[in-house]
Amino acid sequence: MRTTITVSEEIIRRLNDLSIAQADDIEAKLKQLLVAEYQRRLARYRLTNQRLSEKYGMTFEEFERRQITKQRGYSWEVESDAMAWETAIDGIHTIQQQLADLEVLQDEN
Repeated sequence: MRTTITVSEEIIRRLNDLSIAQADDIEAKLKQLLVAEYQRRLARYRLTNQRLSEKYGMTFEEFERRQITKQRGYSWEVESDAMAWETAIDGIHTIQQQLADLEVLQDEN
């Protein structure tokens, strides 16, 4: 499915200024921007996962299995960490799938 969009000359100029794609193809540059944004988000989620794994000395799965939030009295810090950690784990899986989907899309074109 193709959709036509209209962008200003200023946006086109700025896309052309980016050295993210060798081709002059705007669609290729937009795909590269998507990949870069997905990779940025993935890095942020992985950093959160790593930071919390180090803080608690375990994986998120073990954190859940051992019911650390309950063990620590459902404190604000632990509850907040648990929510951030779960969001990061879900985000990692989601972004990896989005990158894979985008790669398939690039291969089709």
